[in-house]
Amino acid sequence: MKRIILLMTVLFLSNNALIAQNWKKYKAEDLQFIAYYPSEPKRTVQKVTTAAGELDMHMIIYSPASGDDNAAYSVIRSDYPEEQFKDADEDYNSTVLDGAVNGAVSNLQGKLIYDNDVKFNGYPGRSFKISTQGAFMYINAYLVENSIFAIQVICLEAKDKNASIEHFLNSFELIKTK
Repeated sequence: MKRIILLMTVLFLSNNALIAQNWKKYKAEDLQFIAYYPSEPKRTVQKVTTAAGELDMHMIIYSPASGDDNAAYSVIRSDYPEEQFKDADEDYNSTVLDGAVNGAVSNLQGKLIYDNDVKFNGYPGRSFKISTQGAFMYINAYLVENSIFAIQVICLEAKDKNASIEHFLNSFELIKTK
């Protein structure tokens, strides 16, 4: 029994090491984050209309052509007006994050599988999973002052819970530059 547990541990660690060896570090100093992608992502910015006005949505996305367990890996940052968060308390922040979760479910016309409150570097966040049209979307959303970061992975149902999902979600780091 001990040998089986040892063998499983070695296989798990070596699989994670193989994943980590090939991934590319992406550092966006202006957006204040680092993440590791399977390959070089593409960066775009899109104007979106919200209740707070028109906002820039910065999207850094890698969509593999084939040969990957997942359909897309992305980090999205949206900055809201600072005055909107001037006196923000825990309840207000929770309401903002509720909006992020509900908006994602609605936009995908999906079903919420789980939604967990999390903290990331002391900032409030949510870790949630949505089922939609034969796929799953895993999202970690963090509210950092007046910015929302959404770290996302999309996988087909047949590839659910693959090791690359957690690897990407856990590779996200905040950086502060001035």
